Amino acid sequence: MLCSVLLAALLAAAPGPAPSGKPKLMVMELTPAGGVDKEVAGALTEAITNELASRGFFTVVSSKDIRTLLGLERQKQLLGCSEGSSCLAELAGAIGAKFVLSGSIAQLGDVFQLTLQTLDSEKAQPVGRSTRLAKDLSTLREQLPFSVAEATATPLPPAPSRVLPYSLVGVGGLSLVGGLVLGLTALTREAAVNNELSQSASGALRTLDSYQRDREQIIQQKNLSLGLLGAGAVLGGLGILLNPPDVASGSARASVRLVPGPNGVALAGVLP
Repeated sequence: MLCSVLLAALLAAAPGPAPSGKPKLMVMELTPAGGVDKEVAGALTEAITNELASRGFFTVVSSKDIRTLLGLERQKQLLGCSEGSSCLAELAGAIGAKFVLSGSIAQLGDVFQLTLQTLDSEKAQPVGRSTRLAKDLSTLREQLPFSVAEATATPLPPAPSRVLPYSLVGVGGLSLVGGLVLGLTALTREAAVNNELSQSASGALRTLDSYQRDREQIIQQKNLSLGLLGAGAVLGGLGILLNPPDVASGSARASVRLVPGPNGVALAGVLP
């Protein structure tokens, strides 16, 4: 009797029917495990709720919204529920939520695992499931758009654009090739001049001004070659650093730094 009264009160307080073509989806609180704080699970649940609402495929109702309507203590007294129990799923049915999304957040050693699943409450059948692993919570948060898409069987978000980083890498590669060719040309020309000076008879040599012009041009070619090589390295490095991680597959973000090398400095680290 008390349960019927509660459900009737909930129906009266709950929002009206969802817009046509937009089914209701209730997001239950994530279950923390493996030493994850309850506050962390609550914050991640709120982030999932916001992500689902922003995608626009569902009218999203959170368990927090229901607790606000009923009052948590009153909910426990009237239904005999403990927080995080299946009673919230029954309440979801009472407010007309066709789908219920639940899940857990666990820490497995130094890795966090987020598991989400969606249930069709009318057919009592699973709709979708997603499991994501990440080294830290911030990386896991970046994967939420893909996690909720997989769990709710909705289209994946578009991949981030890689036009700029790929362009930088391409231009940097061309600059490196141009600098290398120009440098080799300068060295070949310098070797030819030195060979001419060492092997030719005194009467066969060109004028001093001619050799000075050759020397100045060779120096300019060397400087330009070094400039192109440096610009190519900088542009290529920026392209690698700006290349967005493949969040859809859960790969790690690039972590690159300059380290001393035998011929100067070099890039080292984890690339996407």
